[in-house]
Amino acid sequence: MPEETLNPPPELSPDTFSDLFEICRPRSNEERWTQINWIGELWEGRQMAARQKKPLFIWAMNGHPLGCV
Repeated sequence: MPEETLNPPPELSPDTFSDLFEICRPRSNEERWTQINWIGELWEGRQMAARQKKPLFIWAMNGHPLGCV
């Protein structure tokens, strides 16, 4: 017999889908990083930083993006 869940997930049906979808949808204040004009090329970012005399922020990673290695 499966263990009873204290907080079971809501039933998914055509009637409940839109409400559940809205709960899961990111809010604008949660995704402010998307408002930054990111530069995808290292050399282009390096040149821009040098012209503006600003530091260069590099976000780099190695491995699977979800940490599943």
